[in-house]
Amino acid sequence: MVRSRLRCQHAVARHDRLFAVHMRNYSDHLLDAVTEALDIARASGCRLQVSHLAVAGRRNWGAVPRALELIEAARADGVDVAVDIYPYIAGSANLSQLLPGWAQDGGPAAIVERLSSPEERRKIRDDWRDSLFFGWDEIEVSSSEPGLEDTLGRTVQAVAEGWSMDPNEAALALIARSDNRVQMVAYGRSEKDLRAVLTHPLTSIGSDGLAMDPDGPSSAGRPHPRSFGCYPRFLGRYVREAGLLTLEQAIEMSTSRPADRAGLADRGRIVAGAVADLVVFDPGTIIDAATFTEPALRPVGIAEVIVAGRRVIADGRQLDASRPGQALLA
Repeated sequence: MVRSRLRCQHAVARHDRLFAVHMRNYSDHLLDAVTEALDIARASGCRLQVSHLAVAGRRNWGAVPRALELIEAARADGVDVAVDIYPYIAGSANLSQLLPGWAQDGGPAAIVERLSSPEERRKIRDDWRDSLFFGWDEIEVSSSEPGLEDTLGRTVQAVAEGWSMDPNEAALALIARSDNRVQMVAYGRSEKDLRAVLTHPLTSIGSDGLAMDPDGPSSAGRPHPRSFGCYPRFLGRYVREAGLLTLEQAIEMSTSRPADRAGLADRGRIVAGAVADLVVFDPGTIIDAATFTEPALRPVGIAEVIVAGRRVIADGRQLDASRPGQALLA
C-alpha cells in the first residue's frame, strides 16, 4: 500500500500538481499524521497542502503549534508544503467518523451491518473508552434524517437522555438508524490553536464548505455555517475585531495565495488578463451572520459579487440568473 501511494504521489510531482491531504488523524495522533504526510511529500517530491490544520479533543489542545514546527522544519529542508484552515472551532462530518478505524472498514453498508451485532457494538464501546477524544455533549446532530427529526440540533448526550440510553449506544443507534447518513457538528477545538494557524505565513483560508442554496434543499438541517460565513467571519472577527492580521494579509490568504497553491494562474488577483471574480465589501462592517443554530443567514457588509466580469449579486439580490461561474481545473 505504501509503495502504491508513493507511485501516485510521484505522478502528482511529475505533473506539478498539488497533493491536498485530509490527514489520517486530527486528534490523539495529529503529529504522527503530519509526519506521515510530510514523509510522503519528501519521498515523492510532490507539493503538499495540509488541509485543514486543526486538532480535536481538549486533551490534544496545544498540538497545532508543534505540528507547525514540523511543517516549518520540512519547509526548511526543501519540502514544498503549506496549510489551510477555516475560522471556526468546530468541524463537521459524518457521525461515523468517530468510530474506530477498524469499525469503518468496508464503507457505509458494512458499517451499518456491523452495528447490527451486539458483540461488534461492545467492541466499539470498549475501544472508545481510551480512543474517544470528544465528550458526547460536544457532538451535535446537524442533519434531519427520516425518523430522527427530533434529534436535529441536539447533542448526542441529550439524545441519549431522551432515549434513556447510554450515550455510546445512542451514537451507534443514530448511525445505524440513519443508514450511516447522520451528520454531526463537532466542537472541542481550541481557539488558541486556531489563532496559531490563522497567523502563520504558510496558511491559506479554505472554507471546507459546500455550495449551498440558503433557500433550497441543499441547506436542509443545520449544516456547518462555514458554507455561508467563512470569509466574512475571517475578515470581521479575526481581522477587524481581533486585529490578528492586516486587511491586506487577510485578502492575500483568501485569494492569491490559495490560487497560487492550486496553480490557477488567472485567478486571485486584480490584473489585466485575469478572470474578474470580485467581491465588493465594506471593511468596516463585513461580518458573518450564520450561526450553528441558523447556519444559512447571509453575511453583512457585502455590496456586490462579480463572477467572470458579470454582476450577479447587488444589495443582497441576485441580478444574473445565468450563473456564469464554472468548475475549475488546475
